[in-house]
Amino acid sequence: MKAKNTSQIINYLILIVVAVCLGILSRIYGTILPEDTGNYAGDAMWAFALYYLIALFSLKRSFSFRFFWTCLILALDELTQLYHAPWIDEIRNTTIGAFVLGNTFDLTDLLSYFVGALLAVVVDYTFVKTR
Repeated sequence: MKAKNTSQIINYLILIVVAVCLGILSRIYGTILPEDTGNYAGDAMWAFALYYLIALFSLKRSFSFRFFWTCLILALDELTQLYHAPWIDEIRNTTIGAFVLGNTFDLTDLLSYFVGALLAVVVDYTFVKTR
């Protein structure tokens, strides 16, 4: 593995951990933030983290490739929230299930995902790829 790839992977892993921590903190302390900011910030950080997870497996792919797959996966994830069956609702009732699958469909979540994925592209282009 080349040194550039190694540093890129380390940067991506760090960004994933930071995004996950910020997303969780935004949910825990969301009540002290302006109205709904905690919820939307958490969704944006989920998209941000997913972008870099995809980036880990597509180091040589373009920003647009990663952005597209991030948005597609998150849109599909949001659409699955329209489906309710006992087995999936049981998963959603767990902490990790609620974080990953969500509970209720909301169009504004899609906007939050888009903003988070777009932020990830900007960070990737500006700070990670150009170093």
